[in-house]
Order: sequence, then structure tokens, then C-alpha cells
Amino acid sequence: MSPAVQRRFGGLRALGFGARLALAGGRENTVRTVLVVIGVGLGVAMSLLASSVPSARHHRDERIHRRIDVNLDDRTIEASDHTVLISDIDTVFRGKGIRGRMVEPEGPAAPLPPGVRHYPRPGEMVVSPALRRLLTAPGSELLRERLAHPVAGEVGDAGLLDPGEYVFYLGGDHMVAGVGGTRRLDHFGKAYPPKPLPPELVLLSVAGIVVLLVPVGVFIAAAVRFGGEHRNRRLAALRLVGADRRMTATVAAGEVMVGTLAGIALGAILFMAGRQFAGRVQIQGLGVFTEDLTPEPPLVLLTVLAVLTLSLVVTRLAMHRVAVEPLGVVRRGGGRTRRLWWRVALPLLGILLLRTSVRNPSDLQGTLQVGTMVVGMLALLVGVTAVLPWIVEGLTRQLGGRGPLSWQLALRSMQMNGETATRSVNGIAVAVAGAVALQTLFTGLAHPPGDSTARTSQGIPPPRAQVGVARLDEGTTNADEYGAAFAVTPGVQEAADFAELTVTPPDGGFPQTVRIADCAQLRRLASLPSCSDGDTFLATSTGAGRIHDTTTWKAGVTLRIGASGPYWKTPHVTATAHATSASPPGDVGERVLLATPRAAGPTAMAHAVRTVSLTYTATADDVQDRIRTTAARLDPSFTVDFPGRPRVDPALAGIRRALLAGVTAVLLLIAASMLLGALEQIRDRARLMAVLVAFGTRRRTLASSVLWQTVLPVGLGLLVAALTGTTLGNTLLGLLGRPVLHDWSTLLAMVGMGAAVSVGVTLLTLPTLWRSARPQGLRHE
Repeated sequence: MSPAVQRRFGGLRALGFGARLALAGGRENTVRTVLVVIGVGLGVAMSLLASSVPSARHHRDERIHRRIDVNLDDRTIEASDHTVLISDIDTVFRGKGIRGRMVEPEGPAAPLPPGVRHYPRPGEMVVSPALRRLLTAPGSELLRERLAHPVAGEVGDAGLLDPGEYVFYLGGDHMVAGVGGTRRLDHFGKAYPPKPLPPELVLLSVAGIVVLLVPVGVFIAAAVRFGGEHRNRRLAALRLVGADRRMTATVAAGEVMVGTLAGIALGAILFMAGRQFAGRVQIQGLGVFTEDLTPEPPLVLLTVLAVLTLSLVVTRLAMHRVAVEPLGVVRRGGGRTRRLWWRVALPLLGILLLRTSVRNPSDLQGTLQVGTMVVGMLALLVGVTAVLPWIVEGLTRQLGGRGPLSWQLALRSMQMNGETATRSVNGIAVAVAGAVALQTLFTGLAHPPGDSTARTSQGIPPPRAQVGVARLDEGTTNADEYGAAFAVTPGVQEAADFAELTVTPPDGGFPQTVRIADCAQLRRLASLPSCSDGDTFLATSTGAGRIHDTTTWKAGVTLRIGASGPYWKTPHVTATAHATSASPPGDVGERVLLATPRAAGPTAMAHAVRTVSLTYTATADDVQDRIRTTAARLDPSFTVDFPGRPRVDPALAGIRRALLAGVTAVLLLIAASMLLGALEQIRDRARLMAVLVAFGTRRRTLASSVLWQTVLPVGLGLLVAALTGTTLGNTLLGLLGRPVLHDWSTLLAMVGMGAAVSVGVTLLTLPTLWRSARPQGLRHE
């Protein structure tokens, strides 16, 4: 038999021997294998969850397309037995968006919305299961008062984006197409051809994928190294009986392969078991249906190959750093100082690649540019795991020799094996760095240049009094009662009732706002010198001087009401006035025309929208929900808007919720990794702790030393993570030319969450510590 064949068969025998060691190497080896299997299983389950994202997004998009209830064909739909009238009656309750529709079928063959078995009768409604639970939950009295309609059924899964979505359909009566936002449909749903995402969403999606998967990789890399000290001592025994270094490395690979393969199987089982409960769990307000979590087969294969490759590479690198000799493991005899240059070069290379990968936002559609950006992000985040051990080693060297006994025990333990001390901390540092980067990116994308709402992210408190606007399209019945009803709502200071319409020049141009009311109501909107029916005033807000004024308020100028309404001539302007704080801002923050009914004329009155401007106390409890409840009781078609609230792109908000849910799940995964790593360290030092207790060391001192071993690396890791995450977020915003804004309270909360996870894991290890410190721990075989 040739030497090459002998080496091949010898390698296979070494792999098989390593596999037998993993399964029959005694109690210590069994515990180590179980830890590896659990760690790899959790990481694989998270990876399979990530591989289900394309399928979940596809199913979600299909449901969105199926329930589109707008006529997008630019054709006239005549009333028939196959049509239905529908209008939007969305609402918000304590920050939760509720999708509402008022429907009235025009015949027995009217199309049903997805998930609805039958139309509710007038005054009844069908609700989603989540909304039914919210209506019956304690503290939802305002919502029950707002939606005080009998429930006649539930919306099925086909009509919901996720199990936790709030949706209702209210039966209407005497609805008229074209009035109050009512439209006629002969079918639901619309198929859209795929289109490229905007650069902002591409950047956010790519950053989210990298940020979520890198901590999982760090977690798996730490998991396959559980029990490394015991493994190295066993390999030293193999060297004593004649095995060379190549054979010991092959045996170690075989031992790790068993744990990795078993972990992959366990991860598949955990994923399939957790998939059955997916519909009952929501993270960051985001949930999925069970059928949504179907991993893509190519991604599953890629996950398995990546986990196997990562476990073998990590094991090989760990063996490279340790000299396994016949007489022992040569690593305990004092290590050399870690080299810094390549550790710093890694994140610097990442920053360089990020800054040079994208020259303008349109480059984000290119594969090469996106690939370079991904490599840069990987280099920057992985750089955290490279820099942190050097920082911990240098700090422990400077702080050693001083302090209480628990402090010295912790420092000495980290000096002996600083790599083990930072192995599990690397995961939480990378996760927090990614979370900080995502939050920085979210804040910058949510507040474009010149957005006045950006001040709220910088810690400036909102004013005590704010202005809200309630509108009812084509609402003329009982119009005089609207302002009085809002005025008596708790928290409302003043209610100005008027009619409002938007006019534009026939040849195009900026929309201009006209508000029509009697003199008493107009005085609430502006400081008028004098007023009588037939007068018209030009109101200028205090901030209008900062904006270029493009309004053309001249007497006799012909303007068009709305986009396709009748023509209307501008009346003579009696005087100018300054708008009060109760006046809502115009469409573009410019001058607004205030007219009495006689000056506006019957045409303007017929096409105006009934509007109530509300000045309310921002600090009052549930004041916005009380206003919405009042509006819904007056008419379900009332829409309420609070201009001071920041407006966020729905697509951006959806990606934000998904990524924050992923970050939360990754933090839970890293917490499990830290717990397993801490238990492994206590198990490795069980005899040492038993000896210390036998010589009179108090258990409280040992517990304090374990806490210090966690707090010090975690504190340094969170500091590095905050700096790295902020740098990454700022760099990504720079690629889009967006301003850098930081929501410091949220960033501190993320860092605090990481610290809380670390301390909580340490407390969970105390029972194991007490058991390890018993005199029975002195026994040794």
C-alpha cells in the first residue's frame, strides 16, 4: 500500500477515533460534547430562522398584494351586484396602528376581502383575533368606546400580514362613491412586478443581514471550543503514545465533527419545534405565521456547510495556538504579548472599504459595490473580536497585584487564559455593536435633512401644548356640533371649527390652503383687526419667513379646487394677520387664506372638508386616544392627525421592526452562549475552587471573583461595541449623504441591555458555583 493511501486511511481512522472519544470519553467528555451540541444547535436554529426570511417576505408580499383595496386600473367601475363600496377608517390606540375599513356590498356577488367569510351588517364589524384580544384586555376602555360595534366574526389569516395585526371591517350604510374617500371596487388584490428597492432600504437590509449573522457565527465559533482544556490534555496523552501533531489535529477534528453534526440535527429539531409556536410569539411587535418560516433549500445547504467549515477552521486555529506535547499542554507557562498591528488593521480596513465601496447612493444597486460593503462591515465587526482580547490582556496586566482577594483571583484567572474570558463576551460585543449601528442608521434615515422632528431624537422635550387636526371629508351634517364635542374632551384646551380646501393654479404649482369659518372661529386661527361676513384675511405664521413664499393670493385669480375639482376665483383680501398657535400649519408652511362663508362662496363650501383644529395638553393622560375616540363617535370616517408626530416611511418602519426583532433574538442567543461558557469555566476550575474553600476562602469571595471576571470583559466589550457601532452607523449614513443624528437614550438602553444580560447570566451560574466549591470537588481520577 502506497504512503499516500496509508495517510488517507490513517486520517480516516484518526477521525473515527476522535468521534469515539466524543461519545465514550468519560463523564467530562460527555458534558463537553453536550455543551457543544447545545451551542451549535442554538446557532443552527437561529441560522435556519434567518434562511426563512426570504420565504417569509415573499408570503407577506403576497398577502399585501391580495388585500389591496384601491382601483389602480384607471377605469370607471359602475355599480352592480359584483361591486362593493369601501373607505378607510384607520385609527391608532396607544401607538398601535389599527387598520380599519368601512364596507357596503352593492349586491350578493360582491367580492369579499381576503380572510372575510361574509360581510358584516350595517353597524357590525369583523375583527382580527389580535384586535379581539385587545378589545377585551384590561385598560382598553377607550378603544372599546371608540369601536363600540357588535363583533360578528373574525378576519382569517389570509387577510392579515401577521398574527398580531389589528384589523377590522365595519359594515356601512348609505355610502356614496366619491364622497368622503369612498371608492367602488369589483375585486380585491393587485399583482405588482418586482422593482428594485430604494438605496436606503437596500443599505438597511444588507446591514441588517450582516449584523444579525455575524454574532451567530461568533456564537458557533465559541460553542465548538467548549471544553478545550480537557481536550488538549487528552491529545497530550495521545502524543505520549506516539501520535504526531497532524494525527492529534485530525483526532480533534473528528471529535468536533460529532458535536457539530449532532448540533446541526438538534438545531433542525429546535427550529421545527419552535416553528409550531411562531404564530403565538411576537418580538418588537413583529410576528409571522407558521407557514412563513420555510427555509430556502439552497440556504439550508449553505448553512450546514458553513457551520461544518467554521467548526473545523476554528478547531484548527485553536490547535495552532497550543503546543500539545507528550508531557502536557504548553500554554500555561505565561503567554507572549498579543500583537496589536493586525488587530487594529482589521477594523481600519473595514472603514476604508466602506468609504470607498459606494460613491453615490445609486451604486447600492451594483453587486460589486454591495459585496465590497459587506466585506467592509464584516471586517469592522470581526475587528471587535480581535481588539477586545488585546485590551483585556493589557488592562489585567496593568491592574494586577492590587485590590481585594476576589479582584486578584479574577485578574489572575483572566491572565492565565484571557482568551476563554473574552470568548463569550465577543458575541455580546458584536451583537451590541451591530444594534448600535442599526439604531444610528434608523435615526438618520427617519429624519432627512431639514426635518424638524429631528430635535426629538436629541433629547429636547416636546412643548406642553400641541395642535392636532381632525378632518371629515364632505362632512356638512351636524358640522356645528363637531367643535363643541371636541372641546369637552378631557385634555383639549381649545377647538376651532372650520372648513378647509386645497386649491392649485390650473397650470400646476404648489397647493395652497383655504380655511372657511365665521368670524368667531377665524379669530381662534389668527389675530384679526376686525371681521364681518364677506371679509378675507391672509394669515402668515411666524415661521413662514424662513421659507420661500410661492403663494399667489391675488383677487380674481382662477384656481382649481383639489386635483380635478371645479374652478374657483380668489376673493379680495381684506387684510393680513398673524396666525395663532391654534392654527395648524399649511401644506408647505406658507401663507393661508382665511375666508368667511360669504367671501368663499357656495362652490368652495360644497367641496370643503370639515376640519377641527385642536389645541391640547401634551402631558395629559391618553389625550390623543381620547381625541380619536371622540372623532370615531362623531363619525367613523373622521381622520385625526397630530402634525408634531414624526412621519416614518412604512417600508422603513417594517424593516426596522424586523431587524430589531432579530437583534433581540440574537441577544437572547448570546445570553445562552454566555451561560454555557460560564458553566464551562466553573466546571474547568471546580477542583481549584474546592481547594480554595478547603483552605478557608469564603464562597462570597469566589462569587465576587466570578462576577468580576464577567463585569470587566463585558464593560470593556460594551465600550468597544458602542464605539464600533457608532462608527459603522455614521459611515453607512455617510454613504447616503444623510445627517448623523443619535438617539442617545436608545443607544444607552441597548448598552444597558447588554450589561443586564451579562449580570443576569452571572447570577444564574451561582448555583453551579456553590456545588463546585464543595469538598467533594477535591476528588480526582
